Amino acid sequence: MNPTAKAHRTTIPVRYGETDQMGVVHHAVFVDYFEVGRTEMMAAHGLEYAALERDGLLLVVVEVRVRYAAPARFGDRVVVETRVTAVENVRVRFDYQVLRDASDTLLAAGHTVLAALDRNLRPRRIPGEVATVLRSLIGDGRAALP
Repeated sequence: MNPTAKAHRTTIPVRYGETDQMGVVHHAVFVDYFEVGRTEMMAAHGLEYAALERDGLLLVVVEVRVRYAAPARFGDRVVVETRVTAVENVRVRFDYQVLRDASDTLLAAGHTVLAALDRNLRPRRIPGEVATVLRSLIGDGRAALP
């Protein structure tokens, strides 16, 4: 995670249906938490997914990584810290930390890489105004995808 990138914080209550028989949030749900953090961050900066799609820009996940540190349970409130850490011509990377709200205990960390596609599902350049907003969220403005 790029600590200089600007973090956006989204709080999410853990719902009963997200847990397994042990009362622990199922591992796949963390990817959903990443998506909530990402879409909320983008919306907070004027980048509404629905509007981007109407304009012919599809952002699809092409890579996801999650590292689990501690369980989340029903009744917890989790905070998703989302950062943009790289923007290239057709790809953008978001890094995440999921924390227990009450204690800031790290529950999971990871990243997603999204690719820009057109309506025919072909790669396309991220439009200039979108790329400008996304790059403004990177702390030093120089990060590149690994």
